[in-house]
Amino acid sequence: MSRISKRKLPWMLAAAVSSTAGYAAEEPVFELGRVDVTARGERIPAGTETLDAEQIEQASRLTVGAALDMLPGVNISKVGPRNEEMVYVRGFDMRQVPLLIDGIPVYVSYDGYVDLGRFTTFDLGAIDVQKGYSTVLAGPNTLGGVVNLVSRRPQSEFEGNIGGGLMFDRRFANNGYQGNFNLGSNRGMWYIQASGSYLERDFYTLSDAFRGVPGQAPGRRNNSSHRDRKINLKIGLTPNATDEYSLNYINQQGTKGNPPYAGTDPTQTARYWRWPYWDKESVYYISRTQLGDDSYVKLRAYYDRYKNALSMYDDATYSTQLKKTSSNSSYDDHTWGASAEVGTKLFSANTLKFAAHVKNDFHHEINPGKPDQHFEDTTLSFGLEDTHEFTDRFSAQAGVSYDRRIARRAENVSASNQLIDFPKDNVDAWNPQIGFVYKTSPTGKVHLGVAEKSRFPTIKDRYSYRMGTAIPNAGLKPERATNVELGYSESIAPGTTGTVNLFYSDIRNLIQGASIPASACSNPPCTQMQNVGHVVAQGVEVSLNSQIGDSVEVGGNYTYLNRQNRSDPSIVLTDAPRHKLFLYGKWSITSAVALSGDTEFTSSRVSSSDGRRVAAGFGIANAKLAWKVVRNVTAEFGVRNIFDRNYAYTEGYPEAGRNYYVNVNYAF
Repeated sequence: MSRISKRKLPWMLAAAVSSTAGYAAEEPVFELGRVDVTARGERIPAGTETLDAEQIEQASRLTVGAALDMLPGVNISKVGPRNEEMVYVRGFDMRQVPLLIDGIPVYVSYDGYVDLGRFTTFDLGAIDVQKGYSTVLAGPNTLGGVVNLVSRRPQSEFEGNIGGGLMFDRRFANNGYQGNFNLGSNRGMWYIQASGSYLERDFYTLSDAFRGVPGQAPGRRNNSSHRDRKINLKIGLTPNATDEYSLNYINQQGTKGNPPYAGTDPTQTARYWRWPYWDKESVYYISRTQLGDDSYVKLRAYYDRYKNALSMYDDATYSTQLKKTSSNSSYDDHTWGASAEVGTKLFSANTLKFAAHVKNDFHHEINPGKPDQHFEDTTLSFGLEDTHEFTDRFSAQAGVSYDRRIARRAENVSASNQLIDFPKDNVDAWNPQIGFVYKTSPTGKVHLGVAEKSRFPTIKDRYSYRMGTAIPNAGLKPERATNVELGYSESIAPGTTGTVNLFYSDIRNLIQGASIPASACSNPPCTQMQNVGHVVAQGVEVSLNSQIGDSVEVGGNYTYLNRQNRSDPSIVLTDAPRHKLFLYGKWSITSAVALSGDTEFTSSRVSSSDGRRVAAGFGIANAKLAWKVVRNVTAEFGVRNIFDRNYAYTEGYPEAGRNYYVNVNYAF
């Protein structure tokens, strides 16, 4: 998009993006949407990482995946063949670390994944990440942790921000724009919040160091457009100081291209794919009611619908679908569920909590020329958690959950194009855990957690033919992991804090593709998903943050991750680098002008399980200058990938070169 239409320009100039001017005095976080446990104000698990809205905005991270990449133990990954933004948490993928919004599961029913590139950050109050040891009250499938997106909740009578901005490539060609608003009012007995955002990019331009390959010339990346719209509405009642009742609605509408393979591996073929729509809609209710002085009940109920369409074309013209591999496919999935959490103080130092969850997943697969297929699963989870404060300095928490998945419907298509039933198998899992926190000083603490976790195989894991390259396996068992974490945090000096976490995970029954005779598949080579994997992941996370005087803030984190495939070393573990270093800084030059920036260094990462394809390590840097023009208006100019590095998260799928943005925001 080299020019902006006259229709869009007035709205953009009036609406203008990110909010450096800040929000109300209190953070606008919807505390009812959190799922962690508290004891004397201390959050347990003690290793929970949180990004607040100010941190996300300061770094201008527009999507959830980009924001999470700032955290220790978390690395962003781009699933190149599908153009999906994912993260790995200590080596666990997003099927094993479910995504929640205000404690509501929103991952895709069919495969357990979710494209974080479709989730913008403008309407978030915070992001909480529990790694390894996570509360059993969060529900099932938390093999490697939980990511919870916490929405906003207004704190004052009228507050908000309205913003917008423009994006430019390294040649200063305008290639995108964005706009957002957050408006809220808290009237004491009730509150209302409305948020919306629009993010569009027509293309991105590759680094000048990219010399081109067959199918991808230097310059603009082929088929790299996307558009995302989101509305988030909330209304709540707060009749007294302890009770709250909230109704929420989120509508996301997206469309995206899929840049084709642009690497040098001759075994890889380009996919000419587009998603005409990627839409998600959620409505959910959350409440908390105090029962006497020492007890409460918290209820959640939700309905979530996900629809997408994939168009697969013959070539880069994106005009014909004549090949066997070219067609249209669409999903129409929905989920409904509910949970109840009850907590009570048995005595002053002890809190007991119980949670029950039910989740019903429905997958509807539509393929031209074949009967529609339907799949249905019901998942139950029951969690019990007890927190005991032995002294002012020492507390412990023990928990256990029982999870069960019931396969209710699974339809196959026979060779005669008739619907028949797949075999259906029900599975369950027990998940015990225990954690300890000891305060070593008024500002320091040590924590230790040991957790046994599980993940149920998804509908895709069990029943997908994977375009003729696989045979289904309805009898898959749950993946299992034993996660151990030992951590220490302390205030090293005034304004400076440091944290060290050691972690270890022993992962068993890992679901991997196992080779079977080629004659079993219509499009060999042939695999079947089986519980054959045994992986050990271990490492260390180090974080340091410092406020130097009133004007300078610096910090960063380093992660070392070592994963070993104990069951079959010839199958290489992919997409998570061994080393990752993230650094950031902010200098408030005057009360009206601030300069901020961050940089990331990662080692190489393997992109294919045979080890042939490797994305090289890289270092990238970003910077932003913010100017408070008047009291509530802030203008920004930013540069991403300052040094125009040619880098990729997945081999053959290069990222954008140097690019720029300008934003204007009005906050009140």
